[in-house]
Amino acid sequence: MNVTATYCSGCDREVAVVVTDGARPDAQANVTGEELACLEVGIGCTGSLCPIGCAEPSAMVHRLIRHGLPTDQLTRVTGACDACGLESEFALVGENRASCLVCGTTRPWAAML
Repeated sequence: MNVTATYCSGCDREVAVVVTDGARPDAQANVTGEELACLEVGIGCTGSLCPIGCAEPSAMVHRLIRHGLPTDQLTRVTGACDACGLESEFALVGENRASCLVCGTTRPWAAML
């Protein structure tokens, strides 16, 4: 994996991104190749689509989890995840959304109150 800096038009500054490893040669057909994952995704994301990775901020968090990348920079809250059934930490992403740091499921913040 390669970490680099690039300009994000969504937050109007340079951000750290990682180019994830491509799919293994023996991977199934539905496995994608390399992906961009923003290491600075989080509550500061203002839109519903990340201009860097062409995905919702919650999808960026899911990419970080799936590739085992650090999530320390994310603003977190603790709550119960309906999808995985665990009491876990959630990363606050975008406007009024939180992603489970165990399974990547995203839901509105209000559902955590």
